[in-house]
Amino acid sequence: MSAAREGRNRNPLTGQDKTGDNPASGLGTGRESGPLEQVDLRQKITGLTETNRQLKRKIFDLYTIFEISRNFNSVLDYHLLLDTFIFTSLAQVGASKAAIYLERHEPGGGYVLTRKKGSGKFPADDLAFEEDSRLINYLAKLNRPVATGDLKGDIATSAEKKILKQFQSGLAVPLIHQTCLSGILLVADKMSGREFRMDDIEFLSILASQISVAIENTRLYEAEKVATKQLRSAQQQLVQSERLTALGDMSAKVAHEINNPLGIIKNYLLLIRRAIDRSGQAEEYTEIVSQEIDRIARIVKELLDFHRPKGVKFEKVDLAAILEDVLILMSRQFESKGIELIKDIDPDLPLIDGSPENLKQVFLNIIINAVDVMSEGGTLAVQVHRADKELSMKFCDTGPGISPEIIPRIFEPFFTTKGHEKGTGLGLSVCYGIIKKHGGTIVFNNIDTGGCFQIRMPLKQRAGKQKNA
Repeated sequence: MSAAREGRNRNPLTGQDKTGDNPASGLGTGRESGPLEQVDLRQKITGLTETNRQLKRKIFDLYTIFEISRNFNSVLDYHLLLDTFIFTSLAQVGASKAAIYLERHEPGGGYVLTRKKGSGKFPADDLAFEEDSRLINYLAKLNRPVATGDLKGDIATSAEKKILKQFQSGLAVPLIHQTCLSGILLVADKMSGREFRMDDIEFLSILASQISVAIENTRLYEAEKVATKQLRSAQQQLVQSERLTALGDMSAKVAHEINNPLGIIKNYLLLIRRAIDRSGQAEEYTEIVSQEIDRIARIVKELLDFHRPKGVKFEKVDLAAILEDVLILMSRQFESKGIELIKDIDPDLPLIDGSPENLKQVFLNIIINAVDVMSEGGTLAVQVHRADKELSMKFCDTGPGISPEIIPRIFEPFFTTKGHEKGTGLGLSVCYGIIKKHGGTIVFNNIDTGGCFQIRMPLKQRAGKQKNA
């Protein structure tokens, strides 16, 4: 072979024969790699693929935890926060059920079932992790998720074993706040049928540390709301108590002043009735006046006992008949003010337990108020119907109604919309008290045509209520 031809068969860069073997590398020889080399290559590719998957999962988990933590800090609703936490845990680790047990801050303590989500069987609600049990102390010191199967030994009580039994092949995730165990998250039943992976455990561990702080914040917020509500209630009760005390003092003085004149009027009315013609209408009028004086006398007696109220004597009463009497009594005022009366009263109403005089007083107060707000005429619609186990009464007028912002105050003592020269602010307060004694409710609502009082009265007396309380 000539030198020129030999040069053409050599690689100009390496100086090696193009067609010859390279015993040092084994490459470019035309031979395939050996079986051991292929296995090693596949293992490296598999390892790199798994590492890549884990890195992607960690990045996704960290991003998810970041977003969740931001949302946790903005959620102040306790139950919504727990729901979000459980649903996030289930979705992220691919489990089908989870439950959270939180510390009960009351006598007896323990960690009780607070929220559960998912499918499958759950432990009974009355089962709880005992406070300071060996299992609880173990989880508090461990401070990381652990397989539930590792907790079924001697460290678990019988109740705790029953709980863990429903979360076999699951994880118990301790919720630690300021080195103390505040709760336990139990997750089980991977939908893939596989065991929980290490990245599942890491994710739940990080998420648990975030939720522990958020749960404590919402608990503090809820406690503050309750404390604020109790404080406002106490303030309202104090104001109401002061008003009632003042009302008691005033009522005693007023009752003392008008009691004697009432007695004198009553005596002279008897003399008038004896002197008039008993066949005329005067007899009817004086009888009405006599009834109203008796009613005033009873009101005066109640005012005298205002600061130490006595019970109301109940009897079987015909509510429709009492209402009809009141409407007849107010008929002249309807005529003089140009008010049209529309009645819709069920004729087959059952008798109820009540005080006839007290109920008459309520109806008179409401109807007089309706007449006052329709000074230039209008319509008063009175409805009485049976609704399930109660009677429903409505008094709807075509007056101007009441401003929504003051509706909550209309039943307060001394509050009036008529001005102090026309009203004392006691009428509706007395009505409210009477209806409440009867076990009923009274509310006011504005309607399209005016205002409407609705009274609901129970058909049967409440259990344990005395006829003479």
